[in-house]
Amino acid sequence: MTRKLLLDTNMLIGAFEPEPGNAAHAKAKEKLKHLSGDTEVKLAITPLIRYEVLRGVRRISPDKMEEVLNGFQEFEVRGAEARRAAELYRLAKNKGMDLSKRSFDLFHCVCAEANGLEILAQDGDIPKIQQLIQDSKNSNAQTY
Repeated sequence: MTRKLLLDTNMLIGAFEPEPGNAAHAKAKEKLKHLSGDTEVKLAITPLIRYEVLRGVRRISPDKMEEVLNGFQEFEVRGAEARRAAELYRLAKNKGMDLSKRSFDLFHCVCAEANGLEILAQDGDIPKIQQLIQDSKNSNAQTY
């Protein structure tokens, strides 16, 4: 069975722009190298992840980075995902969670949820957002 993985921006920037001595970047580079060779894994991004990576890499030309990103399956963030992200953002605020409205992590997680993707990230907010998504499903299931 093929695993579909949405790669978060931090993972990609760490893999392609590793800083000497940065253990997280070294781990990202090794993980991406391993996954790229696995025929049972499909790697994915969203247009927002593409934007963040192209904005964040500095030592690789935009054209070269674009070539790499074009090798990944790209999932769109549509109106339904935008609405779900907005609802989750409001829920997070009601629960006292500190989510940045300027961060795209919520969109990434909602896109992964909508498309049945696992998320591979090195971002501390991702597990909190995934738990928020799970909590919202559990509370919706209890109200019906």
